[in-house]
Amino acid sequence: MNKPNKREIAVFTGNRAEYGLLFPVIKELSRVSALGEPYLIISGAHLSDDFGKTIDEIDMSCVKDVKKINLPRGGGDKQLEALQSFSRIISDGAEILMELRPAFIVLAGDRYETFAMAIVAFYMNIPIVHLFGGDLSRGGHLDDSVRHCITKLAHIHFTTNEDSYKRILGLGEEEWRVFNVGSTAIDNVMSGGYSTIEDLSRNFEIDLGKPIILFTQHPVTTEIDFAYAQVKESLEALKELGYQTIITYPCNDPGSDKIIEAINEYSDTPHFFIRKNLGWKDYLGFLKIASVVVGNSSSGIMETPVFKVGCVNIGKRQEGRLRSENVVDVGYNKSEIKKAINTAVTDKEFMEKLKTCSNPYGSGGASQKIVEVLSSISFDRDLLQKKMTF
Repeated sequence: MNKPNKREIAVFTGNRAEYGLLFPVIKELSRVSALGEPYLIISGAHLSDDFGKTIDEIDMSCVKDVKKINLPRGGGDKQLEALQSFSRIISDGAEILMELRPAFIVLAGDRYETFAMAIVAFYMNIPIVHLFGGDLSRGGHLDDSVRHCITKLAHIHFTTNEDSYKRILGLGEEEWRVFNVGSTAIDNVMSGGYSTIEDLSRNFEIDLGKPIILFTQHPVTTEIDFAYAQVKESLEALKELGYQTIITYPCNDPGSDKIIEAINEYSDTPHFFIRKNLGWKDYLGFLKIASVVVGNSSSGIMETPVFKVGCVNIGKRQEGRLRSENVVDVGYNKSEIKKAINTAVTDKEFMEKLKTCSNPYGSGGASQKIVEVLSSISFDRDLLQKKMTF
């Protein structure tokens, strides 16, 4: 077993949503003397102008050093580009981890960039700490398969809910490796560090006295040929309804270029406010004051219950994900989408139900629990030598 440099930790992030989930962990790590400020490895959409170059919004004050993995940009086939990016992360990531030799690497979720880094760490005998494992989103895309693959490579698991905890045990992981701590997304909400109404009104020409919709729709990886048509149904519904709508670009999965193409066709729509990226602080600020969240982002499922906001979930991408009573599922159909949004915005019975909707992802404090485990867990041969329980 290679001896790491002290108990230093590396954190990898490849996109805006993932960084928002990791930020409270990074912040908590920097406060603990036994661990200290982590190294941050950045790649993916963070370094892309096409998706808002979100590295500019990353808080560097809590990290010891930053390493970057720039990915190839094609302009051709997006699936090929994703595979080339996967390869680049493996090659450049290996050099970075060889240099840093951290005690652990922290990964979150189910992105292909994250999967590539997990492969590197696994073969370099660097223990993998995985957040958000065990979740389900069996909506015709690759995330479930990738997420469970990372679980089988990871050495320590932090789940967001009891169902996911049991699912990881069902995948044959040893019980001592698995901790149900809740979602770090709740920590961001509880911190209150997001943008205020005053901040948002200064930076966006919005009328706070009227309904506000927050919209993000990602491609479904197995349906990329339909991505343009699918998002057009949503955008037409939002256009016809006439509500103020904050629209953010999708993630950089294959098919995102078609969604961006469709979004930009509506750049002259007066009640649309189109942004490549909001950053997690503005996003949570809008989430607090939004009338409804629309699209197929996991945040629409996981974070809206905290703010007692309705969610209109479109299509299959989040199918199977644990959800609260505030979620209304619809297909890729303009009429269905319009009806569901109007229900969320105007229906008094639905709005009354929101006040008591449950939150299956915990009540905060996940980051502190994660750091406590990483501070105390034994760094020995048993940590690396996984034994399947089935």
